[in-house]
Amino acid sequence: MKKEETPWSKGVLMICTKCHKAISSKSLHEEGNAADNLKVFLKKSFKETGDLSKIRVVTSSCLDVCVDEFQAVTFAPIEGETETYILHPEEDREKLLKLLRQKIKD
Repeated sequence: MKKEETPWSKGVLMICTKCHKAISSKSLHEEGNAADNLKVFLKKSFKETGDLSKIRVVTSSCLDVCVDEFQAVTFAPIEGETETYILHPEEDREKLLKLLRQKIKD
């Protein structure tokens, strides 16, 4: 086994793919899996600001935070405490983006 350097400098965001099943399709505007759509939105936003090298955004299997009508996400920083949030994957995406930008700023 060989240790490698982490290619992102501030942390990783994991987005549960299973939560999509617990969110009413009536409350979603985009087609496809809500977790995948949130991941694409966040990665595009971080790329536009040049912050994509600071944070890794990935989808995950169940994070064991199951609340109907909400998406579970977990931010695991390189340094500090891991934090888990529940949110609406479309309505709260800008709030999540703002929170993550604060967490990864230099």
